[in-house]
Amino acid sequence: MSAPVRRPDDLGLPDLPALTWAPGGLRADLAALRAWAERVADEAVDWYMAEKRLKARWSRRLRSLAIVLATLGGAVPVVALASHRPEYGNWGYLLLALAAGAVAYDRFFGYSSAWLRYVATATLIQGELADFRVGWAREMAAVGDREPTADEVRALIETARGFVRRVNDAVRVETDAWRAEFDTRMGELEVGLQGRPPISGG
Repeated sequence: MSAPVRRPDDLGLPDLPALTWAPGGLRADLAALRAWAERVADEAVDWYMAEKRLKARWSRRLRSLAIVLATLGGAVPVVALASHRPEYGNWGYLLLALAAGAVAYDRFFGYSSAWLRYVATATLIQGELADFRVGWAREMAAVGDREPTADEVRALIETARGFVRRVNDAVRVETDAWRAEFDTRMGELEVGLQGRPPISGG
């Protein structure tokens, strides 16, 4: 089974700005590098939060529908018996089946699970961004208003590199979880279809 691909408008990586590292321009290059690293995180958070809202909307709708249908499915037989029309009680089974179908639909398309993953990933990246900003400010405070040395520049570049790597790792972990969940759902679907009895003609 080939791995699924995400949509064309998926999260990407912004281009690294042109950095010259010329004498007298080191602080400007470092500021551009910091802005780029923060943009990587900001775009990832924005993407996950936007997708989270869509998944949350569908998850709430399907779960609410399942609750309503399950409630009605349990109430219909009681009402049918109370009104001395037991034949209408069978409608309760249909409503319960529809409630189960709403839950299965949510599970198959991963609305609820994706909602939780997206929130967790966005929160993780936001925490990494806060740590990066504080760490960068600490290192720049040590530089003060002078031109940074070569070692200080290398340390700041490593700080930015490590931060971007952690952001990309968070995205990769979420993507791997999504892919594993997708493969599991497709496997369950294939097993279910193979277990169905053949439809006879005539």
